[in-house]
Amino acid sequence: MRLFYEWGTKQLEKYGEELCGDNVAIARHADSVTLALSDGLGSGVKANILSILTTRIVMRLMENELSLGEVVETLSKTLPVCKIRKLAYSTFAIGQFFSEGRARVVEFDTPWVILLRQRKSVHVPYKERQIEGKTIRESEFQLKNGDWMAFVSDGVINAGIGGIYPLGWGFDQVVRFLEEHCHPDLSAQQLADKLAQAVRDLYCDKPGDDVSVVIIKARRKLIATVLTGPPADRSTDQAVVAKFTQRPGFLAVCGGTSAKIVAHHLGGKSLEVDLATMKSDVPPLARLEGVDLTTEGILTLTKTNDLLRTGADKEMVKFDTDGASALLRLCLDVDHIHFIVGLCVNPAHQNPELPGQLAMKLTVVRGIADELRKRGKEVTIETV
Repeated sequence: MRLFYEWGTKQLEKYGEELCGDNVAIARHADSVTLALSDGLGSGVKANILSILTTRIVMRLMENELSLGEVVETLSKTLPVCKIRKLAYSTFAIGQFFSEGRARVVEFDTPWVILLRQRKSVHVPYKERQIEGKTIRESEFQLKNGDWMAFVSDGVINAGIGGIYPLGWGFDQVVRFLEEHCHPDLSAQQLADKLAQAVRDLYCDKPGDDVSVVIIKARRKLIATVLTGPPADRSTDQAVVAKFTQRPGFLAVCGGTSAKIVAHHLGGKSLEVDLATMKSDVPPLARLEGVDLTTEGILTLTKTNDLLRTGADKEMVKFDTDGASALLRLCLDVDHIHFIVGLCVNPAHQNPELPGQLAMKLTVVRGIADELRKRGKEVTIETV
């Protein structure tokens, strides 16, 4: 089974500083995810610049397909050392997570990666080697569906130092907290927020160090397919419906004509309109057996695009029952959205009195796709 990696990050700057001295960079590739976390020496502007420099070097080298060993060697030769403290100006953790489940992590002077499986921590085997006088930890392990990984900076481990915990919260306590809170229903971002809030509380809202939390959740990819508009060639209706209904994940139909075509080719399923979901600017939802969401077409799509462009999120529309809000929630709940757009022209949409954005359904879908990609979603569009 191929794994999908969902991530969440949260950072707190040291009390009295405007910038966080840590930096996190994450990039998704065709079959992997790359992570770089760097902790700059000290805090403030200088630490911020050095940590950003570190993560940018890592990401650029990884883009050029250098091995992790070569990346670490380059960093070791490049990053300066404090002449007074004899310490590297920034520490780092680098991870590569592949869709087949293989994971590789290298760490220099950072807290160990935490691996959680079925809400229990799992030992991560590692090797140590010297590169340019620095002791580097290297780990390679296999991930399973439902696993969590946590990367944290020293500010998390040291939380509460001199107060609730005289010597700091400690690595074991952080692990115990994550074991207690990594519920399968949580998102990676929610768990990152929970851990960061606990750290903030231990510091009594005045963090004594920069804090970085990165949570990665390994799981199945969530997919939704949205069919909107009849095919340009009506003779392909049955083939398009078959392709649509055989797609994995959630299924949504946007458009009355499209819904009738799907209902017909599903054996004459009934289409029930729910007038209680109608709003002044959004037509009502309908119910169709075998389809997770059925809405009107162009008006609903246009409203969904407007919501995305104005920054709406799931929290803002979680109690709204209209079609646009439901479509927005569906798109934001999944990782990959595939649009199947029929190019048959609806004469009603050619009315010159209608707003310009109603003239082209494909244009609106492309607008939605652009907004979803800005939020880290994978989006593909197929025309029929």
